[in-house]
Amino acid sequence: MQTVAEVSLKYSSQKSYDEMPTITSPEEAAEFLRGIFDPDTIELREEFYVVLLSNTKQVLGWSKIAIGTMTGALVQPSTVFQVAILGNANSILVAHNHPSGNLKASSADIQLSKRLRDSGKLLGIQVVDSVILTKESYTSMMELGLI
Repeated sequence: MQTVAEVSLKYSSQKSYDEMPTITSPEEAAEFLRGIFDPDTIELREEFYVVLLSNTKQVLGWSKIAIGTMTGALVQPSTVFQVAILGNANSILVAHNHPSGNLKASSADIQLSKRLRDSGKLLGIQVVDSVILTKESYTSMMELGLI
């Protein structure tokens, strides 16, 4: 008999379900994201996060998916949805920062957001928004009709 590695997932929340924040708007998303992005590196390099949401839009958890350079971060949809599936998310919010302070979504930003949206549809996990965060403000691609 061959021995193979066991794959397991552990999830442990420090708060009860009722205490978890709810994200139902781009404003609430930006406020939550400011709490997880490092203010000391938001102008240094791009970082990409996924926030896992329940069917009632309560935050189940979050994960940093990628750390990039001043101008980009490499993100694979498989990595985003691996976290979402293992974390039992009903929907997700994705976000990244623009160190330059430019709030305009690049063509690569839009393309990735649409790719994630389409991948989520196949898996039954809705991408509720894709947020670009800067030190001063944010942009919601959902509000702009880009996803």
